[in-house]
Amino acid sequence: MTARDLVLPSFFGDALALGPHWIYDPVQIAAWYPGGIRAYEAPRSQYHPATKAAGDFTHYGDQALALLESLAGAGGSLENWPADWLRWAERIREDKSSYLDGATRGTLQNLAAGVAEPSPSSDLGGAARIAPLLAFHRDVEQLVPLARAQTALTHGDPQVIDAAEFFARAAVSVAGGAGFEEAFDEAASHPYDALPAIDWGTLGRDASSGDLAAKAGALGLGCDIDGAFPITLALAFRYEADPVEALSANAMLGGDSAARGLLLGLLMGARHGAAAFPAEWISGLRSIDAIERALP
Repeated sequence: MTARDLVLPSFFGDALALGPHWIYDPVQIAAWYPGGIRAYEAPRSQYHPATKAAGDFTHYGDQALALLESLAGAGGSLENWPADWLRWAERIREDKSSYLDGATRGTLQNLAAGVAEPSPSSDLGGAARIAPLLAFHRDVEQLVPLARAQTALTHGDPQVIDAAEFFARAAVSVAGGAGFEEAFDEAASHPYDALPAIDWGTLGRDASSGDLAAKAGALGLGCDIDGAFPITLALAFRYEADPVEALSANAMLGGDSAARGLLLGLLMGARHGAAAFPAEWISGLRSIDAIERALP
């Protein structure tokens, strides 16, 4: 697997989710997309800026791109990430070209008060940014502390930080040839400070069969990790052999589909490579040139 195989599908997952992102009415989503979501769409939620268009990223994808560019500028190191993220956040606060979520606002407020601490946010978005790290680091012992550190810049919730480690470990295993069940079980076997990885893995496996939409709704389609984590695993289990349907199905579930999409795309890229996705998903990314310049 190349850096492109791991990183591009993560961005596909975010961009494909932009249309119905933060829409929680599955009936409405089904009416908008009767054949499923197979192409990028402009956002329908009022939370995203009106300047966002088909092929753009949500604020999660925007931050993942900022991380990729930061890593590229520092030879794969995170040394510039705090300053680069702060510049990104301050620019967005000024030009309003992306959404400032609670984790970003909370972290900025702490910094303004002279407190170098992340927000207490429990959303999955901080962990979801990790794909760019795998463009530069495949050794799991090097990758894990970096995944945890990039997350902890903005998210202080220990479960979110642990989740970044879990998905980093799982992605490396999948890229090395493991199937999802083996990779998730191996990642869950490691001790975590707070993440109930085994229990949530069981929830994800159980939700992957039967009426996935109903089970995902019961788990919670919002931003919080306790729903988003097992739903991401459920989608991976359900659509392991069909990466295009995996990202489409995730977007069709609605809610905070973008954070799930970034991680699901990473896993699907590690399993199948970027060539398994439609060519127009590459050419349709409005930031494709910036991504290609930053990839090693």
